[in-house]
Amino acid sequence: MVKSRVVSFEGAGKVALRELDLKPDPNQVLVETFQASICGTDKLLYSGEIPEAIKLPIIPWGHEGGGTVVAVGSKVCGYAVGDRVMSFGPGTYADFFLSTVPYGCLPVPDDVEMDVACLGEPLSCAVHASQLVSRSTEVGDRVAVVGAGFAGQIISQGIKKGGAELVIVLDLVDTKLDLAKRLGADIVVNPKKENAVKAIMDLTDGRGVDVVVEASGSGSGLNMASAIVRHNGTIAIYSHYMKPFMVDMYRWHEDALHIVHTCLMHHTKEEMAVWVRDAFRLVKKGLFEIKPLVNRRYRLSEISEAFERELSDKTSIKTAIIP
Repeated sequence: MVKSRVVSFEGAGKVALRELDLKPDPNQVLVETFQASICGTDKLLYSGEIPEAIKLPIIPWGHEGGGTVVAVGSKVCGYAVGDRVMSFGPGTYADFFLSTVPYGCLPVPDDVEMDVACLGEPLSCAVHASQLVSRSTEVGDRVAVVGAGFAGQIISQGIKKGGAELVIVLDLVDTKLDLAKRLGADIVVNPKKENAVKAIMDLTDGRGVDVVVEASGSGSGLNMASAIVRHNGTIAIYSHYMKPFMVDMYRWHEDALHIVHTCLMHHTKEEMAVWVRDAFRLVKKGLFEIKPLVNRRYRLSEISEAFERELSDKTSIKTAIIP
């Protein structure tokens, strides 16, 4: 048993550090945290977008991260003290966290650096989305990504390498667009500074893009996606929306749009494990640049400051939390 600081999410704008005694059940491993990171869903919760189904407080909080196994439950097979693992959560905003074997965590390949491995959950989600979109893309297709956060940056890299002729990234933050361009996007558009729909139509001879990925997490992002996709085109929804909003479903119906949901974490646990391994395989081959996407780091003791800055300064792509 160890004493661990853990983060408790207690409501909009409210997080607190608590202390828990952690001891692995027979089918669990106890992991010393190397790094956690802030998920876009956590930012939405902190901002007040809390679905009724979520019961508060959430303790321990956080689901992205990884570390080193320090204790093993009596019925656990395939894991030993000293193994490096990435987590599917919960409880990674902490000094230590518990993971249930076999699908609460997965081993980290020997040749994957630990700071990258700790991003295994969001990385695998975004790589999975890029592969789904690439399978929906034909030679000569023009593809847009709405939202240039961590997932949008990964997805845009993947679909460019997957064969899209033109990759257009939209975001409201210029620094995110600058990075997307550096990482391979052909065109970047800031809807705050220009008429994005007109810009897309000018780039596509008035047709609209063949495929659009919505990765902004906002209703306005999904409606932008609906406005820029062509007749019979495809909208791939990556985002996890936390509150209801109005969508132009008339357009979806009249133009017979194809709607694809890419959310890996709500498939089976077996599929999640497969896609994590595949994401690591592609990263090792150099197909994705990951490290430039982590542009903020905070200590666990600074968790409140980290979340406040996430809301006030939108330049963050991925924020790491270090015990």
